Amino acid sequence: ELLEQCWSRFRPDSELNLLHARAGHGAVPVSEDLHRLVSSLVQAWTWSEGDVDATVLGGMVAMGYDKDFASVAAAPLPPSWQRVPGQGMGGVRVPAGAVSLPRGVGLDPGAIGKGLAGDIVTTEIADAGAHAVLVSIGGDVVTHGAPPDTSAWCISLRDDRTDAREEIGVVTLSGEARAVATSSTLRRRWSGRHHVLDPRTGLPLDSDVVQASVVADCGWRAEAGATVALMRGSGAASWLAARGCPARLLEPAHA
Repeated sequence: ELLEQCWSRFRPDSELNLLHARAGHGAVPVSEDLHRLVSSLVQAWTWSEGDVDATVLGGMVAMGYDKDFASVAAAPLPPSWQRVPGQGMGGVRVPAGAVSLPRGVGLDPGAIGKGLAGDIVTTEIADAGAHAVLVSIGGDVVTHGAPPDTSAWCISLRDDRTDAREEIGVVTLSGEARAVATSSTLRRRWSGRHHVLDPRTGLPLDSDVVQASVVADCGWRAEAGATVALMRGSGAASWLAARGCPARLLEPAHA
């Protein structure tokens, strides 16, 4: 709840939205949690070579995704909907204890928010003395240590292409492989569109990969990697593998 109140773009009084209101006014003092979020969003943008771009907020709002998804799904697309490409994170500054946003820039934390929250909660529990920790937020998993009776965590992967959501494999998390995240263009669909925008065009992504599960050393990177896989399509597997992030990619069921 504390992170939700800090990071949510759907709560008018969230700290993130208060920051948005001061975009273009220089460095704004922020909490440790918001500073970490924005720092991680900048890091994800750099690591992904621009594929993970939180400045797509304008495009998401223009498309009608300006409230929680249950409300969005029941509403039609705005009649005058126009694409709004991302602006890139290059102008975002994160000096100690503060954040500076360019004028007109807002941030959508959705591409890494669940994974980063998992990182924070897992670390807090481990620092409190727990030897084995597993945190699952929205299906994305972050771990610390190993279960008492085995050397690795075994996480089931499910196929979102069918209503049955059958198991399609199991990933093991141990050592440096601490997190797994799944992203899909099959969820959060309304009016024939989905919630993953291509930051370069401002349009819903068109990819030969509809679901991606990625393993990484931390939650935010696993989640960012899953977005990269959707952006780059089937060719993303080698890019991710070269960065120590094995992936399971699914193409449309009819392919």
